[in-house]
Amino acid sequence: MPRVNLSLSQDMYDSLEKEAKKQNITVNYLVCEMLEERYGKRTTYDYTVAVGEMIKEARKMDKDFTLADLPTFADVNQVLSEYKIKESPAQVRARLGKMFNEAVKNGTAKGIERAITMKDGKEQLKFYCRAAVYVNKKKG
Repeated sequence: MPRVNLSLSQDMYDSLEKEAKKQNITVNYLVCEMLEERYGKRTTYDYTVAVGEMIKEARKMDKDFTLADLPTFADVNQVLSEYKIKESPAQVRARLGKMFNEAVKNGTAKGIERAITMKDGKEQLKFYCRAAVYVNKKKG
């Protein structure tokens, strides 16, 4: 996938960042979304809606979970196929994972946190088969 490197004024970046935070997305995705809206001629995957659904699903979890346990994340292949979206499932999942983790880190996914484990007397982030593990602190 091609990449573009933009140099923006601090004011422009601050405006983009403010809007991205309001929408619970990254600045990169916001810019891509704006370009797609202006120049794109195809159906695209709606990451904002998907991450919102993943947060709702995460709030229903009653044990530690990985993103693969969330239906929206697990069903990416089906959605891409059904809507004939020309993005790879791996690319979509990577972006969803980054956006979900950012929402958890920024506190916009209230009640959802990274799971912690103890190793050699120290707290460490928990992983399962190299996948981040999360926990719903507000079960129910």
